[in-house]
Amino acid sequence: MTKPVEFGSFYKLLRGVIDGNESNKKELQWLLAEYEHAKDANSAFDELGQIFCHHGVMELYEYTGTDNLKYISELETSVWKYLKIRMGISLSDFMVISMKRHANDHKLAGKVSSKWNTPVEEINDNLEDLAKYVSEGIIELIK
Repeated sequence: MTKPVEFGSFYKLLRGVIDGNESNKKELQWLLAEYEHAKDANSAFDELGQIFCHHGVMELYEYTGTDNLKYISELETSVWKYLKIRMGISLSDFMVISMKRHANDHKLAGKVSSKWNTPVEEINDNLEDLAKYVSEGIIELIK
């Protein structure tokens, strides 16, 4: 990647919601809404990363069947094992595959490449790693 990206403010809000901070819950909802379309992105990978942060949280909700992050963070290991069996895939793989599919379905590599003047090959070469980076950050906070 050309420029390192980080989503510290996103992860900080996510941590606050997991810890039960109600004001962080509203802030996270607003941030996720902004990240869905990444209109305030600073680079190609920042834009993709913001979209992946939004998509990753939505997929976490889908995987667990709830949007209560505090509840999700309190799930026991046996529940995570059950979810893996029920879904037929680990949460990490589920999120990464879904992010990549979303990027392909919406032709994000080409759109972002044109917008930021970044070679599409560079974006495609780093897409999976970015998806893993974002999903690992989310999972680290909730498990």
